[in-house]
Amino acid sequence: MAGPSLGAFGEVNRAFWDSSAQVEKVSTEPWIQDLTRQIFDHLRSNTAWIGLEQKPQGAIRMLDYACGTGIASMAMLPSVTEIRGIDVSGGMVDKYNAEARKAGMSEDQMHAVRGDLLAPAGGPLQGQEFHNFDLIVMSMALHHVDEPDKIVAKFVERLKPGGTVVIIDWIPKSSRADSGTASDQHQHSDAKHTISFDGFNKDQMRGFFSEAGCLSSDFVLAESPSKVPPDPTGQRQLFFAKGIK
Repeated sequence: MAGPSLGAFGEVNRAFWDSSAQVEKVSTEPWIQDLTRQIFDHLRSNTAWIGLEQKPQGAIRMLDYACGTGIASMAMLPSVTEIRGIDVSGGMVDKYNAEARKAGMSEDQMHAVRGDLLAPAGGPLQGQEFHNFDLIVMSMALHHVDEPDKIVAKFVERLKPGGTVVIIDWIPKSSRADSGTASDQHQHSDAKHTISFDGFNKDQMRGFFSEAGCLSSDFVLAESPSKVPPDPTGQRQLFFAKGIK
C-alpha cells in the first residue's frame, strides 16, 4: 500500500533518512548523542520559558514534528500528557515508536506517523488528532525544509490559542545571532543534498513567527557551542526560538 503523500523536498529527505544506516548513525554517533543530550537538558530545564508551567490542569498535547528518534518528546514527557510525532522517514518513525513503547508509553500517550505538512492537502494529518496542540516542537530540522516560513505557519495553524511553537536549530556560521543570512553550506557532506539553509538568525525567526500570526516570540542561544567534528570549525551554535499564538 502506498505511503502518505510527501512534498518534493520531503521526498528527498525521506529517501536519505529512511536508510537504516542513517537511523543507526543518529542513535549511536558520539557527537550526535552529545548534541541530543544538550537539547534534551535545555528543554527539560526550561519548561517555564516554553510556557508549560502556565498551562491549566488537564490534558496538554504536544506535536513533535520531524520527530526523528524522539529526543524532544522524551524531554517533554513529564510536562505533557499526549504526544504525536510526524516525520517524513518511516525508519525514524519506527525507531520513535519503539522508544516510546520501551519507555512504557501507550500509543494513546505517544505515537508517531509518517507524513509531511507541506504535502498537498488530504490524508490523516488533516484530522483532529493532528490539530489543537498546546506545544509544537521542531528540533534540528528547519534547515532541511525548503520553505521554512510555510512550515512555521502550518504549526501556528495547528496550535490552540496561547499555544507555543519551539524551533531548535543552528545560527548561520557566517553571522551572529542577530544578523546575517543563511547559506547552503552544511557539516554533513553526505546529507548536503537534503539541506536548504545553513541556519537562521534572530530576525529571520522573529519574521517567521510574526508572519504566521504569533503574538510574541523569543530567541535564546544555548549556553555553550555544540561540538560538531564534521564541521571545519569543529563546533556550531544552537538556538532555541519560540512563538506564542
